[in-house]
Amino acid sequence: MVIPVGFGIYLAWYFWSGMPQKDKDQVWNIFSRFNYLFILLSLLACWISHYSRALRWSYMLEALGHKTNKWNNYHAVITGYFMNMLLPRAGEISRAGVIARYEGIPFEKAFGTIMAERVIDLIIFIASAVVTLALQGEKYPLMIDKYNELKRHYASEKSSLGLYVLIALAVICLACALMYFRNEKFRKKVNSVLRGFGDGLLTVVRLKKRWQFLGHTLLIWSMYLTLYWVVFLGIPETADISPKGMLLGFLAGGLAIILVPGGIGIYPVFVAAALSFYCSDYPVLYGLGWLAWISQTILIVGAGVISLYLVPKLNRKTA
Repeated sequence: MVIPVGFGIYLAWYFWSGMPQKDKDQVWNIFSRFNYLFILLSLLACWISHYSRALRWSYMLEALGHKTNKWNNYHAVITGYFMNMLLPRAGEISRAGVIARYEGIPFEKAFGTIMAERVIDLIIFIASAVVTLALQGEKYPLMIDKYNELKRHYASEKSSLGLYVLIALAVICLACALMYFRNEKFRKKVNSVLRGFGDGLLTVVRLKKRWQFLGHTLLIWSMYLTLYWVVFLGIPETADISPKGMLLGFLAGGLAIILVPGGIGIYPVFVAAALSFYCSDYPVLYGLGWLAWISQTILIVGAGVISLYLVPKLNRKTA
């Protein structure tokens, strides 16, 4: 937990310390004159997306033959987001663990539905990226120049770290393979987990409420875009950035969240870098990137702590 969070804090310090003082002053100025009504709108959109995801998940669990309590689903989803900020991929495990404990669903099946969700989200993200980049026509030369500049700036001697990682992964895979073929008890456990995992993944094609599932999917991603977009309406300098520019920033922010848990430290940098093709005032973009990230993080941390406190109390008979 300490390593990813510490790395994110280091990145935040690194980028902030490298800014000229006048740019730092401009960032603080953004915080003081921002219209925080738009933060409230962003928080509302963020919460709606999480609640909608919980409802959408219930359709997948129902396809497994389990009728679940919507609030247990919601608390599991929020707990997952909260844990993901502390440790990469811990959110999926904790989310499946919560629903398995309080709804009696086999962990591996619940985890399989979450993985199916992730596949759907990845497909949507890739499709959004293709559309967004296709809209950037006149910006391509600038993007290529920026890429080459960053490549020259961060170029360094090749490291053997990648080779060490591959060797370690190969050793782990070999050890698991030997255990699988030589230990019957281990093999039966793995086969049982894989069957449950497969059942969870197949819920997408077994859905009984396909249209509701599709509707919530559209709502979730609409709210993702909204919670990001409205922040940039809070000051005049960025209120008129074109939709294709905002989509590019949204894509960059999503990429930051994928690369570092919760996007800590790099979300504002990625968003500002993307939007800099449409607005030259980088400190303003950087400051708004921080406001967007902080508002989302406050909601996830606050709601996560509340869910961790409430879910056992709401399920005392099943805990």
